[in-house]
Amino acid sequence: MNKFIIKFDESILISSLKKKSGFISIIHDESDKLSISKRLELINLKDIYVELDYKKINSTDILVNYQLNAEGEQRCVVTLKAIKFNLKEKFTINFFDHNKIDLSSLEDEFIEPIYNSEINFSEIAIQMFYSFLDPYPKINNGNIKLDNFYKKTLSKNKNKNNPFEVLNNLNK
Repeated sequence: MNKFIIKFDESILISSLKKKSGFISIIHDESDKLSISKRLELINLKDIYVELDYKKINSTDILVNYQLNAEGEQRCVVTLKAIKFNLKEKFTINFFDHNKIDLSSLEDEFIEPIYNSEINFSEIAIQMFYSFLDPYPKINNGNIKLDNFYKKTLSKNKNKNNPFEVLNNLNK
């Protein structure tokens, strides 16, 4: 089997994949993890691992099985505190020459067009990574006692010059 190692965000020519099938590992450095974190609005991306198993259908088309593992933290939509995530996902993407497919009626989200015989495998990995993340992450799966949260907020924001607060205190 053919084994390639490419850098994150590196485009690769299909013609450079000489064998009918093989593996591709996408490597990254700290600056790549920071840019992914910023793009996906993550608090922290501790690690990301992307391994590809490809099979060439013909000289212009390719079938790619992705293995994506990622670990990090995203922000709770209620409390804004950090929530850990640990993704382990497998998915398959079919890459076809853009001249062979009708892009206006493209319904299958697992088909990607190829332009100029180049593919950016990491871009697809990041797009799928984003789709696997919880769009509304909540601490304890949303089991949050909001009464305590609001009472703390209200007690901090008490204003003695507020006329309604003065009236409220007179009635006590």
